[in-house]
Amino acid sequence: MAESSSWKTLVDGGGSEGIVLAVDFDTTGRPEARFSDLVANLGGGLTVWETVPPEHGTEHARSGKGYIDYWAARLERERPPVRALLGFCAGAVYAAALAERIAGWQEDEPQLIVFDPEVSVSQTLMWQYHKVVGFMSSVISEADVAAAREAGLKVLEDCPEIGALRDGLIRLIREIGEPAFTRVGLDATRREELFTVFESFLSYLAAASELDPVDRWRRAVAFSSASPLSGLRAMRSSGVGEGITVAREVEVDVEHGSMLAHRDLAVAVADLLRG
Repeated sequence: MAESSSWKTLVDGGGSEGIVLAVDFDTTGRPEARFSDLVANLGGGLTVWETVPPEHGTEHARSGKGYIDYWAARLERERPPVRALLGFCAGAVYAAALAERIAGWQEDEPQLIVFDPEVSVSQTLMWQYHKVVGFMSSVISEADVAAAREAGLKVLEDCPEIGALRDGLIRLIREIGEPAFTRVGLDATRREELFTVFESFLSYLAAASELDPVDRWRRAVAFSSASPLSGLRAMRSSGVGEGITVAREVEVDVEHGSMLAHRDLAVAVADLLRG
């Protein structure tokens, strides 16, 4: 099967027994383990495709439905038998929506397996903003870091709607980052790459907030890391996850950032996929 801009092949096992689709926001320099790490530990015989986000600023990147339409187009055209969908963090929201779309034309409903699934809310975007501000703390003063955090909280206060919050945080990061990155010698191309990654990820998170995964998650197997601020644990402690259930939850004694590289987790996932 030919490559497309919306999917990349992580491993090609021939696809005779159907393909596995993995949904995540993967980018160069990402600190967390990724689906390519999971696939490396799954063993042979599987074909796994992973999502590639639509280009930032395009129509498909403006809404949750746009993302799903973008990824579903090739699937609807080629109709490969999909045996399972995997979703990491907010990717679990998109995986649920894709599972529902695929069930519309495929007789056998694909299995849904999610890893630290999370719905997107305003605090999700704020968490990412504070992570970026923390990253910039090596190039801006403590006073500027404090001012940036305060400015982010003001945007949150002024923008209860998640789309407006996204736009406000994107504006702030450019205002703070442009002079800081210029000062340490990053050229315009590299600065723009960094801003685009942040803006693309915030757009991905904001768009996920438009989709409702709850019904599909009730049929899913969920792997939960030991990190209290991630996945089902975080949603339960914050109250966001009230009413959210899964068919089966598997707790894994590993931190969120490294869970997709955990060998025991891979063994459990392989058993599910081949069961």
